Amino acid sequence: MAHYDLAIHGSGLLPGLLACHLLHHDPQRRVLLLSSDRVVCGEHLEPVVAGRLSPASTALVDPFVVASWPAYLETRGGETERFEEEVLLLDPQQVHLELLELLGEDCQVPDCGQVASDRAVVTWQGGNAEADRLVDLSPLQGPPGESEIVGMAMVRHLDLPVLADFDASGPWWEACQYLPLGDERLVIRRLPRRDGLLATQTTFESLLNGLTSN
Repeated sequence: MAHYDLAIHGSGLLPGLLACHLLHHDPQRRVLLLSSDRVVCGEHLEPVVAGRLSPASTALVDPFVVASWPAYLETRGGETERFEEEVLLLDPQQVHLELLELLGEDCQVPDCGQVASDRAVVTWQGGNAEADRLVDLSPLQGPPGESEIVGMAMVRHLDLPVLADFDASGPWWEACQYLPLGDERLVIRRLPRRDGLLATQTTFESLLNGLTSN
């Protein structure tokens, strides 16, 4: 049975970014990354408001920024408000490529299913390993939502991201997000409703800041 200093479980970019952060500080650390996504780090481009990131988080995400905008929009009740804060777009594929360099492929498990830990043995769908510690980020994260990239000539006029269109809510999502890619392509992302006090009071930026604080 393989042995690791640390096992990290979760979805999306956060587990991969935490692994990068830890390995940059200690390249000899043995890390096992257990992703509930079909692909490690997920498949959703992630917008973050630059001013909400700590210095450590800013340095961590900098290599993975593939686009930026000087401001963003929010729509609610038929009104659109502009916020003069820089937005960075993070690419999960870039994080995954970095992890291949730092971890190799054998230490990354996609589509891991349920994860449990008992007496330093971590088990997941189809595997197990010894780990001194398990960091399970899944209780802090909501459902990943859905996203698609569409080609639309009508989005030429949209030169800023809409981080939340609350007027476009649906049965299970609280808002839509629109991220213009600059070539007549638009990422449309449905953001799932968040249940519980912790989920509604935290953001991607605040979670990342907490993970990089030590």
